[in-house]
Amino acid sequence: MTKDLDYRVGDSRELLKTIPDSSIRLAITSPPYNIGKPYGKYKDNIPLNEWEELLNDVSKEVCRVLTPDGSFFLNLGQVPTSKTNEILPLQYIGYQILKDNGLFLRNIITWTFNNMQNCVNRLSGRYENILWFVKDLNNYIFNLNEIRVPYISKNDKRLKDGTGRNPTDVWYFDRVNNMTKQMLKLSHPTVYPLPMIIRIIKMSTHPGDIILDPFAGSGTSLIAAKIMGRRGIGFDLDEKYQKEFKQRLLIEGNISASVFDELLEDSEKKKRIKREYERVISQAILKGVI
Repeated sequence: MTKDLDYRVGDSRELLKTIPDSSIRLAITSPPYNIGKPYGKYKDNIPLNEWEELLNDVSKEVCRVLTPDGSFFLNLGQVPTSKTNEILPLQYIGYQILKDNGLFLRNIITWTFNNMQNCVNRLSGRYENILWFVKDLNNYIFNLNEIRVPYISKNDKRLKDGTGRNPTDVWYFDRVNNMTKQMLKLSHPTVYPLPMIIRIIKMSTHPGDIILDPFAGSGTSLIAAKIMGRRGIGFDLDEKYQKEFKQRLLIEGNISASVFDELLEDSEKKKRIKREYERVISQAILKGVI
């Protein structure tokens, strides 16, 4: 790890208490969904009220440590309940918990993807929500020019200014597939798409700011912070994920920020990211890292 990245093993509810008030510009996380995922030490199948208490305890501390112009991005999806398979929209529960802790909803981002299981008794799920909360509706960071994307029409007259368009509140990012996880030797069952987290960091922070992930897992948020010249703090119960983060840092931590240029066309973005991964993995192999 580097002096700018701090990954700690332990209960985030306790570790959050060690962070000073108003010191974090951006918190971004996705807690376990309580559907039995193999998270190691954490038991991902607890009564709903206990899950709500966990999210409430974490959210209360996050609200305390955010700067006055800070943001909290909370990724949640809809999941089948264990007893009846009725769909439970966790994002609605999360909204109320964060609202009760004094935060204000700025946007609901719909993250869409393709690579996931196909259902036979209901429509297959292809989206989750990222709830963007701010501490102050009149004072928050929104770097729109950092995340502008190409115009849809090549003949759009606005193209002459070269600034691009607002990416809207519907984002498409591929989920991290098993092949990529095997290549990076990751056992964590849910890994964020790195480009998506980089977009959020560019959108809501400045270079040198501190990013916090209370459920850090294999450390995607911290990797993204490193690539974008920010500092990062992450927590997780299981030390094996800290080891996976350290491994990722030696590889993905060397990815150039330039490959995540939002104004590139999607096909070109994917090509550049693929080539950059091939480059850093080749370097890691030469150095004996993997």
